[in-house]
Amino acid sequence: MKSSTRNIVIVAVAAAVLGGVAIALTHTPGGKGTTSSAAGSSSVASIKLISKSSADVASMKVTNKKGSYTLIPVPSGKIGASSTAPSALPSSSGSSVTYTVEELSGCPVDTGETGSAVKNGFSLSATKNIGAVSSLEDYGLQDPLATVQVTFHDGSTFSYKIGNATATDSSAHYMCGISSNSVYIVSIDQGLLEGADYFISKEIVSSSNASSSDFTKIALSGSNFPTPLTLQKDKSGTLAITAPDAYKADATSLNSLMTTLSSITAESVVKVKPDAAALKQYGLSSPTTVAEYTIGNKSYKLIVGVKSGSNYYAMIGGVDVVYSVTAENLSGLVSQSMFSLRSKLVFQPDIETVKDLSIVSGNTSYTVNLARKENSSSSTQGGKSYTYKVTGNGGKALDYSSNYTNLYQKLTGLMIYDASSTKPSGSPAVTVKYGYFDKAGTDTVEFYLTSGHYTAVLNGKVLGLCSKSDLDAIMQSASDFETGKTVSA
Repeated sequence: MKSSTRNIVIVAVAAAVLGGVAIALTHTPGGKGTTSSAAGSSSVASIKLISKSSADVASMKVTNKKGSYTLIPVPSGKIGASSTAPSALPSSSGSSVTYTVEELSGCPVDTGETGSAVKNGFSLSATKNIGAVSSLEDYGLQDPLATVQVTFHDGSTFSYKIGNATATDSSAHYMCGISSNSVYIVSIDQGLLEGADYFISKEIVSSSNASSSDFTKIALSGSNFPTPLTLQKDKSGTLAITAPDAYKADATSLNSLMTTLSSITAESVVKVKPDAAALKQYGLSSPTTVAEYTIGNKSYKLIVGVKSGSNYYAMIGGVDVVYSVTAENLSGLVSQSMFSLRSKLVFQPDIETVKDLSIVSGNTSYTVNLARKENSSSSTQGGKSYTYKVTGNGGKALDYSSNYTNLYQKLTGLMIYDASSTKPSGSPAVTVKYGYFDKAGTDTVEFYLTSGHYTAVLNGKVLGLCSKSDLDAIMQSASDFETGKTVSA
């Protein structure tokens, strides 16, 4: 709701202007109620339209410097698809009335704003009665900022003009009846001076209460994603990258993406019903990013165009409107890439599933074998609990609880710092193999030393580049573990 909207009860133009509708002008000097005529300059406590309510309004046409529009009641049962932020006005019968903009058919209308404009438009609150004037031009009423015609269901009409703002209050304006020279000072709703676009809802997506589990699919394309990317729920119910390749998602980046996609509000409306030239101008025919996603049972298609200043142009599927959205509001989307959204961990199997582990670097090798025994006192129907023993080269018993777990955390916590898709030639400098208790086969991670870094390859798939110092530190920890030295966390 715009802060300039304000009190709302109608203007005293004269009974003739209202076509027979009674108007009472009450003024209370010195604490005693008296009735004042429209003549002379006086303070006005209240000016009331006695026999009309919002339910009586059939339409309200506003013409101003930005064009014209007509506010009409929304037929019962048709609010929702094209309207948002409902704010219905009470009628004399106790039911409520909601208004939309006739010229904005198919666009989401902020019915809070239309309701405010209608209420103010047929029921202005006058703060002063200037009286009859000789020159309407002095008050901006010869060429008014706006003219308003309210038509009621009984066929009567009420028309008036809005002139300049007063010198002391920019929200207070001079007004008079359409054929009158009696002038009043009134507070007006900002919408009476705006074009139809003012009433388009700026709420593009509103699922702010959605949780991460409500997202079932996110597909990203556009110039930021030369190769389209798709995230879908995996067997555990967590979103993971499934195309163009399979990766776990980076939790921080994914959360930022979902937060942005669940709630987007525009700063302004740029264009209604854009043609092909406008779509090209705003970068929406060749968008920066397209996000097609599903939250619960509702699907969205968000299209982000070029950046202009600190804002992006954007559209949402099914709505023929171009919006301007701040870069901050879209940061969780426009900052993403394939690399940012994928997990940076090289490989991280659950420590309790690994039965054997080998680390080979040139002529140096470390072989780790684990044995487990069920701990019946800790096992439950939900899962078994085990105690573990670990041996190194030649079956030498080694420490499990501290040294092995610390080595394993370092090894599986290794991360890539940059993307790469090219597998180096030659032999790997380091090879790590994992075997498992409950499944056959192994997983192999190879590290190729090139230009001061390692290229990590998992089961033949290139993951990216790792820091040489990080992997070298892990190799030192493996040596310490094998010799029985302390491996710090």
